[in-house]
Amino acid sequence: MRPINPNEALPALHCLYAGTTGAGKSTAVKQMKRVKQTDQVLLFDWYGEHKGKRFLNSEVRTYTTLKTFFKAAKMGRQTNRGFKIAFTPAKAIEGLSAKRKVFLEFLRCCWALGDGKHKKLLHIYLEEINRVTVSAGNEDSVYGELLEVGRKFGFVLHSVSQRLQPIPNTVISMSPYKWIGMQEAIGDVKRVSREIGVSDKDIMDLDKLEYFFKSPGFKNVERGKLKFPNKKAA
Repeated sequence: MRPINPNEALPALHCLYAGTTGAGKSTAVKQMKRVKQTDQVLLFDWYGEHKGKRFLNSEVRTYTTLKTFFKAAKMGRQTNRGFKIAFTPAKAIEGLSAKRKVFLEFLRCCWALGDGKHKKLLHIYLEEINRVTVSAGNEDSVYGELLEVGRKFGFVLHSVSQRLQPIPNTVISMSPYKWIGMQEAIGDVKRVSREIGVSDKDIMDLDKLEYFFKSPGFKNVERGKLKFPNKKAA
């Protein structure tokens, strides 16, 4: 199955969130307002972290097979209401090849739900992409296709990664919005400083919850700090 109704008028809204453990990536997804409570959101949730919880004050419905996940997502897309639907593999998956296979199968399900004339954009929240990508070059897969042409079918990808150096150029170049938190590896520092137009020292000076946020275009970079997350908050 393929997406329908390509719409060239739709903007590119993909966002990359990158930072080491404790940088505040998950908090950034919730606080930067790139995703809202009323949005339709599909989540790739490796470890079931969202199961039984609320995301942006909305209940997350979790499914452990792609068949049941796709059925629920398809029903959701037949409405104009917001939803938060997650897929978590039923069993632990070992090895890059096996993990990547499941990741891409999930994205193929999502790809089939695109509609450039739908009243709601379809947000896809992808955690730990550094665990399922295989090259720092081009991402030649359905993931790359979603990044490159997905916007005209109403897709908005939110790619979350602990590392920057090993992830594909496609993810970085096709995500016009970039949230960059604190880094630990010098290779990541150098790659991201060049991409967003700040110095290595600027990146290395970031502390927990501090960030640079780049909007489309050059020199559109702002520095800020997230609010400390309230455990009771969604």
